[in-house]
Amino acid sequence: MRIGILGCGFIGTTIAGAIQDMDGVELIPLYDMDYDPTIDLASKIKKARTFSPDELEGFIDASDMVVEAASQEAVVGAIPLVISRGKDAMILSVGALVNDELWDGLKRGAKENGCRVLIPSGAIAGIDGISSASMADIEHITLTIRKPPSGLSLPPSLKHLGNDLKDAVEPVTLFEGSAREAVGFFPKNVNVAATVAIAGIGFDRTRVRILADPAVTRNQHQIEVRGRFGEMRIRMLNHPSTTNPRTSYMAPLSAIASIKKMISGVYVGN
Repeated sequence: MRIGILGCGFIGTTIAGAIQDMDGVELIPLYDMDYDPTIDLASKIKKARTFSPDELEGFIDASDMVVEAASQEAVVGAIPLVISRGKDAMILSVGALVNDELWDGLKRGAKENGCRVLIPSGAIAGIDGISSASMADIEHITLTIRKPPSGLSLPPSLKHLGNDLKDAVEPVTLFEGSAREAVGFFPKNVNVAATVAIAGIGFDRTRVRILADPAVTRNQHQIEVRGRFGEMRIRMLNHPSTTNPRTSYMAPLSAIASIKKMISGVYVGN
């Protein structure tokens, strides 16, 4: 299997390093809009093949599946092309799918072209349970995100809080509303909200609270679900990546686990 990595930052590097020794992985095409990280990563990956920024189509054609590990912009700009060519796509910048036209188009294209859109669980646990519960009636889902102030990229409308957060001694609620609104406010921080929404009851019915909490040193996510199945509470305390405090280490691990399932043919959970 040829697994292309779209985005050669921390997440892409972690995934490529883990899958290069998996049985069944023949080639790892690499692509990034910045060519330097592509070359740097290729020097560490024995099965790598590099593509320059103007060779996106060649990169896609060289891949059986493309793993997006770059940005929401990369999802918008590249993944429809991946699907149109009948290649599987794994999306990690899930916040991009708040765009209904994009998401509907990807689902329709995957069906028409005989390929798949894959969304790993990312930095959260319990996505399989939420997906299972959605087969009946889910009444309520709330996601509470707590992050150390240093791990947040504030949107322009909240930039004025920057100095206050540095001196905060109590949690500061930055946002409370729907998952659709949350993704718009914090596009670099709430891929988890998008994943929960897609697995469960959608962007408009999923409620999200985002807090900057000086008492925490790790990203924390708590999900509360209620429905016909009963009640579910999930709490995650994630270690950040060593190179990017805004990214949880669990995010690339979930992608690696999903790839391993595909290659082995053994699926545990949904």
